[in-house]
Amino acid sequence: MHKKDEEIKKDKEIEEILKQLKNKEQLINVPKTLLKKEEWGLLTVLNLILAGIFPAYFVQILLVSFFTELGHLYTTHLTEEERKKLIEFEKEFRKGYEKEQELKWKEAIEIYEKLVEQYTKLNPKIANIAQQRIEWINKNYIK
Repeated sequence: MHKKDEEIKKDKEIEEILKQLKNKEQLINVPKTLLKKEEWGLLTVLNLILAGIFPAYFVQILLVSFFTELGHLYTTHLTEEERKKLIEFEKEFRKGYEKEQELKWKEAIEIYEKLVEQYTKLNPKIANIAQQRIEWINKNYIK
């Protein structure tokens, strides 16, 4: 009988522990509301505030204007001389591209190589465009 009393006591202790765990679980599982189930970032809150203040089309216009001006900060402003060089490069580059369209890969590479030689000293960034095109043709079409 002594063993049965110990078993009953252990069972009651286990039941008590389980009740405590259930109580803690109920405290942790607070019912989800709109604010608790969604992640609210700064942009979301800002958009909601703006939507309450301004009409939707006005907010879109503001955002487009903002990103356009942000793009202007990253664009390179060319001088008139640099712009002319870029236009000349584009005309020659187009000839190489047309050769690519005709599947004349070697002729296209020859045109691009001339551009690389011509523009390496004048503007390395422009010359790099032609160099990348040569590498791309060699990689994908010439083995």
